[in-house]
Amino acid sequence: MPVRRIRLQDTKLEARPLIHLSVAIGRFVEALFYAILRVAGVITFGVIGIAILGVLLFMTVKRMTGRNRKP
Repeated sequence: MPVRRIRLQDTKLEARPLIHLSVAIGRFVEALFYAILRVAGVITFGVIGIAILGVLLFMTVKRMTGRNRKP
């Protein structure tokens, strides 16, 4: 079967701006960098939250099991 050309009558073809390879690579690296920072931030806040909860739990247990120091 022969390939027929499609004629576009009275249509304006919009020129799309080309994204160069260096820009595409730069955007990919930037997205990767921000994704790594986001994951690192979530892990950091999780570790800090667990540490704060651990300290509060330790203080509560120590207070509950502590001896009365009044004579």
